[in-house]
Amino acid sequence: MILQFVDRDSELEALNRLLDKKSAALVLLYGRRRVGKTRLVQEFLRGKRGLYFYVPNAEEKTILTEFSRVVEGEFFEGFRFTNFASFMEYLVKRCGDGIIVAIDEFQRLTNIDGAMSLLQKYWDEKLSKARSFLILSGSSIGAIGRVALSGDAPLYGRRTATLKIEPLKFLDLFNWFRKYSAEELVRIYGSFGGTPAYLEHIDENLSWEENIVEKILSKRSPLYDEPEMLLMEEIRAPQRYMDILSVIALGKNTLSEIADASGLSRENATTYLKTLETLDLIERITPVTEPEAKRGLYKIRDPFFSFWFRFVRPNKRQIELELERNVWEGVREEFNGYLGQVFERICCEVLVEMAKRNLLPIQVEKIGKWWWKETEIDLLGLEKKENRALAVEVKWTDLDYHEAKRLLLELTEKAQKIHDAKESILGIIAKKIENKEKIRSEGFIAIDLQDIRERLRM
Repeated sequence: MILQFVDRDSELEALNRLLDKKSAALVLLYGRRRVGKTRLVQEFLRGKRGLYFYVPNAEEKTILTEFSRVVEGEFFEGFRFTNFASFMEYLVKRCGDGIIVAIDEFQRLTNIDGAMSLLQKYWDEKLSKARSFLILSGSSIGAIGRVALSGDAPLYGRRTATLKIEPLKFLDLFNWFRKYSAEELVRIYGSFGGTPAYLEHIDENLSWEENIVEKILSKRSPLYDEPEMLLMEEIRAPQRYMDILSVIALGKNTLSEIADASGLSRENATTYLKTLETLDLIERITPVTEPEAKRGLYKIRDPFFSFWFRFVRPNKRQIELELERNVWEGVREEFNGYLGQVFERICCEVLVEMAKRNLLPIQVEKIGKWWWKETEIDLLGLEKKENRALAVEVKWTDLDYHEAKRLLLELTEKAQKIHDAKESILGIIAKKIENKEKIRSEGFIAIDLQDIRERLRM
C-alpha cells in the first residue's frame, strides 16, 4: 500500500491563514469516511505545537481513557481524566499556551451525556477568549449536521471556518500514479474513485484489471464490503437505501423510475433520496440552464460506489464462492460501456479546470449537463454576459476525422435549441481524436486523453 498526500494545498493554505491571524478559531473539518481528513490534520500539525485526540466509538470511560493516554506523559503513569469537564479544563490550559488542538471524529462525543453542550459552554466562556485554535474533524455527515450545521445545533454559529473535504479529482491521479497511461487511469478512477484510502490499495505493479479483481472483487479485500459498512455507520437500517443505490447504478435516474424499480411510493422514494443526498452519496442533476427545475436526474457521486452497486452487489453470491475472476470476465464489456458516464464526469472536471485557467474561448460561469425535450447535450458551458454557450459532445471511444465531424454536425443542430444563447462554440472530447489540429483549425474544440495528460495534469 502506497501512502500519498496530494491536492490538499487549498485546505492547508486556509488552515495556515487562520493560524497566522493569531486569533481564536474553531474550525469544522468534515467529509465522508476515508476521504483523507485525518491525514490533512496530521499534515497541518507537522512541525507545529499540536495535540491530536481521536474519539473512539465507545462509552465515556473508554473515550476519556483514550484522551488520557495522549497526555499521560505530561503528568504521571496511569493518569486519567475523571470526567469530560476535566478534559475541557486541560484544553483551556493548553490552548492558552498556544497549542493547536485537533479532535478527530468529534461527533462521537455525543456518546458522552452533555459533552456537546459543555464544549459549547467552554468555547463561549473560555476557549474563544484564549486565542485557541481548535479543529473539530468528523466523518459521520448526518451526525455532524445535527451537532454543528443545523440551526439548533450546539456549535451552530460558532465556527470560524468550515472545510468540507472532497474526494480527489481525476486529474489528481496523474500526481499519484506514474506508471499507468491516461486511459488506464480513467479505468482506475471509474472503479476506485477518488477516495485516498481506496486508492492506497492499488498496486502499480499490477494491471488495472488485476487491481479491480484483487482489491475490489475479492471477498478478502477490505474494499469488498466498504459501501455496506459505511451505510451501516450512517443509517440503522441501510437495506432500502442500498436497493435505491443499486437501482440508480443500473441507470434508473428519475424519481418515477427509482420509485417503480424500488417498489416505493414517490413520497417515500423522495424521503430516502433526500437522506442519500444529505450523506453526499448521490446528487440531483438538473439542466444547467434551469438549476431549479422540478425534473432532475439522480446520480451516484462517487465512481467507486457506482462501480460497487453496479458490478459487485449483484454478483455477491458468485464472489462469495471465490469466482471473482469469472465475475470480472462476465462484466468486462459492460464495464467499458459504464466508463462512458465516468468519462463524462471527467470531461466536466477538465472543462472546469480549463475555465479556471482561462483556456476556454469564452468566460463560462456554469458548466453542466443540458437537455430540453428530446434534445441532450453532454456538457454545456454558459457565459451570461455575452449570451454565449460552449456545447461539448463526449465520447469514450477513438474517433477519426469524419466521425468527429459527423458528431459536431449533430451537435450544431442541438445547439440551435439552446434558449437565450446568441452564439454557440462547439467542441468534442474523446478517448482519442485523429486530425485534431485540422478540426481545431475549422473553429472547433477538440480534446482527447493525450491533451488532458500533457496540458491539464495538475
